[in-house]
Amino acid sequence: MKKCLMLLMNKVLIEELENLYGKGSNIEISSIVVASRQNETIISYKLFYTNQEYLLETMNIGSDFLLEKCWELMGYPKTKLILACSMQMVDL
Repeated sequence: MKKCLMLLMNKVLIEELENLYGKGSNIEISSIVVASRQNETIISYKLFYTNQEYLLETMNIGSDFLLEKCWELMGYPKTKLILACSMQMVDL
């Protein structure tokens, strides 16, 4: 599940990701926890960005939107997604 989500984010939606955070940006999924009793899914991820100016405009709202879009593309049932993001700037 993690690999599929990262593949969608970093390969299929790479153009959108780079438009939001700069060329060479990517996302690494740390964990996915499904709490079926509460009908929630918790996704912890790390955003590696290359352009700080872009980050100031979108923060993690753009990456949250892309993750939600990928979740739907994977065909998982609509559950409440709780997204926990950490960010790190990388040099190319």
